Amino acid sequence: MPTVNGFSPQEIAHLTSRAGIAKAHLRWSELIVKSFLGGVFISLGALVNLVVLAGSPGLRSSNPGLATLIAGFTFPLGFVLITLTNMELCTSNMFVMPFTALQRKISVLDMAKNLVVSYLANLCGCLFVAGFLGWWSDVFDTTTMSSYAVTQAQNRVNVQWSVNLLRGVGCNFFVALAFFLSIGAVEFVSKVYTIWIPVWAFVIAGYQHSIANYFLVPIGMFYGTNFGVGKFVYQSIVPVTLGNLVGGVVLGSIPFWYLYGREEQVAPSVQTGQPVTEDDKIKRRGRHSPDSDDETVVGGQGASSSGLRYDREGMAQAA
Repeated sequence: MPTVNGFSPQEIAHLTSRAGIAKAHLRWSELIVKSFLGGVFISLGALVNLVVLAGSPGLRSSNPGLATLIAGFTFPLGFVLITLTNMELCTSNMFVMPFTALQRKISVLDMAKNLVVSYLANLCGCLFVAGFLGWWSDVFDTTTMSSYAVTQAQNRVNVQWSVNLLRGVGCNFFVALAFFLSIGAVEFVSKVYTIWIPVWAFVIAGYQHSIANYFLVPIGMFYGTNFGVGKFVYQSIVPVTLGNLVGGVVLGSIPFWYLYGREEQVAPSVQTGQPVTEDDKIKRRGRHSPDSDDETVVGGQGASSSGLRYDREGMAQAA
């Protein structure tokens, strides 16, 4: 039988819960720094996407679908950077933290702490890129490019409240799938692929990502939009964030918990159908010992006393 270089859904569910436990035990300082950089990375992908679209006015007018397809291909850069550098992104945490909480492996307070802190620090990272690496660095240095930055921001805000809510739902359903699939991948190439396709898909579909919007909308506001901060908050931030939460929890965490996370069980191997031993997992990663690639996470109320250790398979993240 051909070797399958990946994990079964049951194994992925186990690794997802380990990721949630590790996130819950991050120190405050670690969570803030990881989340700030998560906002920076997601904005870098959005910046490249916006530069490609803004610099292609002819293609946008003649074939907008193709322009979106090509520019959207660059957007997942941020999600890949977050995953491979092990940073924090609130929207992916909207899937993994409720999933782990449903298994009663972390408390609701742990989940709330992670989501609130990561959201606020992600926001700061996005505004940093929008202000310093976007506007002040004069990336959009032509009238055509700056005017498109304004247009795309207005198109994200000047829409019906319920539309943005549902766009947020669709977006984070794809993000949850990207997280789940990337956890099941063993090496970097597979992880990149499993992240890239779902994220590329939600960009093409026009769905809304609440964290990325903290870059995409402010960069347009810097060049002069027809709305202010109040409308941005009510018409975009609130519905898109709520939609992302619904998409991550209702379409992501709850179904996957129901299917694969309700009971602790030995997950069958996708290669043999037999229970997977720790030796099998080590061999599949090509490691010589279980401790050769460990990452210790210390923090939270019980972390230092219990000496909990979580290896990188449990810390792998997707957007």
